[in-house]
Parts: sequence; structure tokens; C-alpha cells
Amino acid sequence: MEEFKNSVKSQTIPLCVLDTQGSFSNIPFVFFYENATLSSNFMSTQALSDSFYKTMEQFPIFAGRIKSKGRGHNSVVVEQTNLNMPDYTESSSGVHIDTLKGNGFSWRAWPDDVATAGPMTKAGEDGDIKLINVHVVRLQDNSGVAIYFSIPHYILDGVAHMEVMKRWCQIYQLLSNGQADRLSEMPAFTVDRSIIQDCLPKDRKPVDALTRQTFTGFSLLAELLAWISPALRGRILSMIVARQKAEAHLFHVSKAAFASLHEAVGKALPDSYAISDNELLLSLITKTLAQSQALASGTSARIKPDSKAELPVAVIFEVREQLGMTSTNYAGNILMPLITSTPLTMLESPTTAESLAAMINNYSETVNSVDSGLVASHVEMVNSRSSCFTRPIVRFARSKTAMSFVYDIMPDMYEADFGSGRPAWVSPIEPFRANAVLLLTSRDTTDGVDVFMTAYPDVMKEVLRNEFWCDFAKLIY
Repeated sequence: MEEFKNSVKSQTIPLCVLDTQGSFSNIPFVFFYENATLSSNFMSTQALSDSFYKTMEQFPIFAGRIKSKGRGHNSVVVEQTNLNMPDYTESSSGVHIDTLKGNGFSWRAWPDDVATAGPMTKAGEDGDIKLINVHVVRLQDNSGVAIYFSIPHYILDGVAHMEVMKRWCQIYQLLSNGQADRLSEMPAFTVDRSIIQDCLPKDRKPVDALTRQTFTGFSLLAELLAWISPALRGRILSMIVARQKAEAHLFHVSKAAFASLHEAVGKALPDSYAISDNELLLSLITKTLAQSQALASGTSARIKPDSKAELPVAVIFEVREQLGMTSTNYAGNILMPLITSTPLTMLESPTTAESLAAMINNYSETVNSVDSGLVASHVEMVNSRSSCFTRPIVRFARSKTAMSFVYDIMPDMYEADFGSGRPAWVSPIEPFRANAVLLLTSRDTTDGVDVFMTAYPDVMKEVLRNEFWCDFAKLIY
């Protein structure tokens, strides 16, 4: 730790609009490792700590503080004489890895207080927002280790989150094998946000009307929320999310299930249209949640033939590939949300191959519009109104039905290998905001994906009764 402290130099790292528009939440995952060989030195506590702080030497941004001038103008300020140290804690638990395995790693079986930060970005007891939270939990009889690893979206997105975790794993292995001299050979990461501007093309594609209206339409509440400090904003949003009492579940969709539904839906679409798994999930999940919301509320737009009610869905794309940034080792946020709106009469109709084909057609323009020109236009739009980052969250917080869907599958979290093999299980924490969907790499990476879904409890009850969804996706926990 002392070497890390001594390595940090004072600096200010300006954040950009792509950071602030996702700054409300953390990226909180827990990695479970099994001591399969019953080694007494399995993932040594000291070695984990030493390698973590050696990793932090490559990411001094994590020792900084979020500083705001209001209205979305944020920076990370690193003061060498007053560091905001990473929240790295260690503990032991009376829970055995066999108990976790026997319960399928269900959240209910996890050790208490694994997560040292919640789903939303808020300050700790010292008044500072920690820029990385890690909790290493030694399981009963040294049967395994659980690692909570959480970073605020202020700093980076899911892709970069996993790159930091993998770098920790790599450094742990190098130090454990007496190869500290190889640390200097590791490619450096950059947190310089100006790289984004360098990658934007000259060509532009217009931002769709609904996304532009969502980000630029006037809202007094959004303006106030943009003016206040990040700590106060985080406290307010954490209270809102806590009151939702959202219920989460994890589902698995197998390759066989995908193939069967692709075949059925494909017959209702033109031969030239190639449906991606992500499009299929976007269409099916939004239909399933909308149907469940209608049943839970006891109201339906379908009983009103002239109903014009629509459901907003924020579809969030990771756009490194579109900007040619996949090889830049950029540790920041490259996410772009597009706001869509679909008639409830379409969403609430019975789920059939034909109705899903109609949904895919409904989303196809949005999905196929994502290119470098659109990203450039989005960046210009939010750059010109730095306070607009709060407008989508206000709109969606006011609605009990609006959804967010992260379109791209999260990176393979099971690549986080400290030298004793892939994790036995990886999962987000259960508490989360309502009506959110994440697509996760399955532990068996050769068979489909896992779907993390949240909803209000009465809505989730209907999701678990939805015959079409439950035939297609199998409940994990």
C-alpha cells in the first residue's frame, strides 16, 4: 500500500459527457473462487492485497475525488498529499463454498455484507465517493474466496471494469511467480478522455427525435439535479432506488432455445433479415415486462382500441468498435443510450413468432442506426448541453414502467483467473434499480447467455408466470 501511495502524483483528469450520463450507478460484481485442491496458500490474502495495490499503481485515478463545478462539469482530482484511497477490505465468513454451490450461488446463500457499496454511486461515511470498492471474503475452512469488485460508472464502463479486474489477476500471477520484472512490459491503459474526440469521424448522422428530446428538453428538476454535488445527487438517487424495492432474477437462455425461436421468428421475417440474439432478447424481454406490468396494474392499453400509450425503453450500446477504439486500452465510458418508444398495444399483445417479428422490425431502425457518425452526433449533442445528463434519469425515475436494456453482452467475467482457474461463479449484486436488463456471459461460454432482470415485485411475479418467457429462459435464481 505504501508503495502505491508514494507512486501517486497529483493530477486532474477531466471527465466527459459520456462519463456523466452514466454516473448514477456502480458496476458491482462478485467473483467466487473455489479452493478445489484444498491448498493452504489458496489465493493468499497478502498476495491479493499486494497485487491489488500494485495494480492501482497503473490506475492512479482510483485515488482521486470527484470534483464538480455543477451542470455536468466533473473532474477526478488526485491530490498526492490527500489521497482518496481505494476502499479495500478483507474479512472471513462462516459460509462454505459447498453451501454456495449447493444453493446454485443464489444471492440468498451469499455471506452477509459481501457488497461494501450499493448499486448507486454515493458517498461513504467519510463523505467521499470511493472510486473503487473491493471486499475480499475468505470462505469457511479456506474452501474458497469471494471478491466483491465495484467501480462507479463515473470512471468507466463494463468493458473497462473487466479489464481492470483482469489486470489485477495478471499482476497477482506475475508476483506469485517471482516475475515482478515483467510488470514494465504490460501495456498501459489511458484515462485521457480526449482520445474520444480523436476517434470521432467527420461524417454525422442525425440523432433520432425522441433521444434528442429526452436529452435536450427542458426540465427544472433535471437542472436542479445537475447543479447539486455528486454526493448529494447520489444520496437522493440511492433513496429513490431503495424505495423501489426492486426484485431481481437471473435467467439462462441456451443456444438450443435461441435456435428454436430464431427458426420460428425467421419464418415471419424477410429471408434477407438476419436476426441477432440481442435483437431477439430486446424484443422478447420488453414484451414480457410490458405484459407483466399490465397484469400487475390491472390495466391494459389493448382494451382501448384508440390507445396511443407508449412505453419508453433506453437501449444502451457500447461503441468502442464503431469508433475504432477496441485496441486503445481506454479505461473510460464508451456507452451511448438511444431512447425508443413502442405502442403498448404492440408490446402487450400475446407473444407469438409473428408478434416478435413485428417487435424486431420496430427496433431494427434503432439497432441498425448505431455507427460512428451517430456516436459523433450524440457526443456533440450532449457536449453542447453539459447539464443534459440528468434528463434521462429524471424521465425514467418518474415512470414505474420505463425500462433500460444494455444491448451488448457484458465481457466474459469468467476470464478473471488469479492462477487457480476460472471463477466458480460471477454475478451482479441483487439490489438494483427497477426495470433494468443486463446480458451476461454464461459460465458455460459455449451455451447461450444469462439474463439479469429487475422489476417491481408485483411485476416480477407476473414475469415468473409468463409461459412464453419461462419456456424460453430457465430461471437460475
